[in-house]
Amino acid sequence: MATKKNVKVGNREYFRIRRTIDGKQKSFYGSSKGDAENKYKRFLEEQAERKVARKTEHLTATIHDRAKEYIENSLSVSQKYARGTKVSYRSAYNVHVKGSELDRMVASDVRAKDIQRFYNDLDISSQGLSQVNKFLSAFWKWMVLNQYADDVFRAVELPLKPDNSRNDGIVIWTDDEVSAILGGIDAVRQPCKPFRASFIVKVLLYTGMRIGEALSLKYSDVRAGMIHIERQLYLGEIKPPKYNSARIVPLHDALVVPLAEHREWHRREMERREYLTDYVFTTKNGTLYEPTNIRKLLNTYYDKIGVPKKSIHTYRHTFCTHLCRCDVPLEVASKLLGHKSLEVTARHYQLIKNDTLEDAIGKLVYNL
Repeated sequence: MATKKNVKVGNREYFRIRRTIDGKQKSFYGSSKGDAENKYKRFLEEQAERKVARKTEHLTATIHDRAKEYIENSLSVSQKYARGTKVSYRSAYNVHVKGSELDRMVASDVRAKDIQRFYNDLDISSQGLSQVNKFLSAFWKWMVLNQYADDVFRAVELPLKPDNSRNDGIVIWTDDEVSAILGGIDAVRQPCKPFRASFIVKVLLYTGMRIGEALSLKYSDVRAGMIHIERQLYLGEIKPPKYNSARIVPLHDALVVPLAEHREWHRREMERREYLTDYVFTTKNGTLYEPTNIRKLLNTYYDKIGVPKKSIHTYRHTFCTHLCRCDVPLEVASKLLGHKSLEVTARHYQLIKNDTLEDAIGKLVYNL
């Protein structure tokens, strides 16, 4: 006897039953009523198993587990945050939270006192704590919305931490340090190891470029005795300069011969390594450097010549400080540096009297 059917889908007939699940009707199809009922039972069993799995996960998932999920599945694809913010958030987690006692705690068990203790014990500046707090704040909102954790974060207070801002002054290279750095470059010469990127030091000292601007510099940007600063390397991408500060800086006499030597060395390497580029600073494979690569190269070099490690931005501060010593006016220094306003330059540097743009570069002399 033929099995009874009650619905036709396409060219095939089925027996369908309807059941109410979470307030909604759901259909189950089978070759018979019994087959449809069995599929309904299997569905309920799977739902129960998933519920148990979710409960188990909720009871065992750590902050580390949830942070990994948040960073990979939410933060990385979010259009709410700029790319630089995403990098900053990942860094804040990886450097300060990952591997900590808080990171190992079960997320659903964390209370405000646990986060507060983590903040209190964290050996970090107020600026660093601010970045960690921004990450954890966004992360915790995501966890609350997903019912992974209770809304306890707003009960946390930021403790007082040391202020490492430069409001009390700027860090520069001393004349002796500049002498050691430039003297060491002339001693090792390119392309001798370990200091492959030696020419970039002279560029930073004699132009005041930001590191991203220097790393995106092309040979074609130098023409008629002027350096055209038209772009920057930012997080692996070529973008307009910060604050759209495209500008022209005269080529200092101290850069003319080193630029020619660097270009000739680069030409030979391109032939030997079989790549072609117009960029001034590249790896041995012709790819652009990241600032972190340059920092590592420079730190190795500083150890070799016995000078203290300082940030790459120290070259920019040193450049403008020497302009100040040469009595270059505020307006000229601001234009050379590409600051967004005169107030930015005035906050950091003391400048004295008027001069012209080209005279300012010509007067820049380091007391070696």
